[in-house]
Amino acid sequence: MRRISVVATIRDAYIFTLTQLGGVIGLIWVSMVMITVARFFTFYRFYNEFGDFLASGNAARMGPSLLMLLAYLVSALLLYAVMLVGLVQLASGTRAAPSFIHFSFGALEWRMFRALFAFVGLMMLAGMSVLLAFDAILALMPGAKSDMGVLGNVMVLAMICVSFVLSARFLLLLPAIAVHETGPALRRAWALSAGNFLPLVGVLLGLFLPLLAVFVIIDAGLGERGVVIAGGSSQLEAASAIKHMRETLPLTCGLSFFFSPLVIGLFAGASISVWRALKDEPVLDIAV
Repeated sequence: MRRISVVATIRDAYIFTLTQLGGVIGLIWVSMVMITVARFFTFYRFYNEFGDFLASGNAARMGPSLLMLLAYLVSALLLYAVMLVGLVQLASGTRAAPSFIHFSFGALEWRMFRALFAFVGLMMLAGMSVLLAFDAILALMPGAKSDMGVLGNVMVLAMICVSFVLSARFLLLLPAIAVHETGPALRRAWALSAGNFLPLVGVLLGLFLPLLAVFVIIDAGLGERGVVIAGGSSQLEAASAIKHMRETLPLTCGLSFFFSPLVIGLFAGASISVWRALKDEPVLDIAV
């Protein structure tokens, strides 16, 4: 079993992203424009209808916005598949960067979309399992309802931990596997990442924790007034949080677009680096 180097992987990802920044931008900007526009209109409607739901208690008001969120998720995964295929090929040296624009959807993009869709489905299944577990705790321990704030925070922490586990074991390797291999991507990612959970978590933290810190600082500079909507949040606090997110949505969408070449480039570069370090591990003989 091989062990990956956290420092070497982070170094490779940054070297690729910074030296090929022009190519990264050329490969993703068209898709990112579409994602950013769709995100703004989708979440603006969601925040409006969620605010109406909090005021009226009528959950039916959120039906159209939830359908719009589902459509946004599918379209975003398709566009991310387009971007990641080009970036993985650029990072592995199998394609040259386009001079200005890139958009293509073929067999590799379809395979990438299926892998990302399967991962999102796995994340949703894990999230639902956490929710069901906490519902069971409430049913078996009625006294826990008196301390919903603590229980809600524990539930959020459990979901974050599950997300880290799945991201380390699956997500980081998926782009490289989807482009350069032909077998089932999720099973192959699980097999390759075995024994490297902590190094892969270290890679994720090393790549994206500094960027997260920048977003937190920017958010603090905006005078954050809302709170996380957890089990113990009051209706007034939840309404305040939704109002704040709606007011800052143009800025958050703009910042996401601005930082997207760095975020997606680092992700693709790290995926190739980890896959190269582990790819000589035996391939599972699984029928497609």
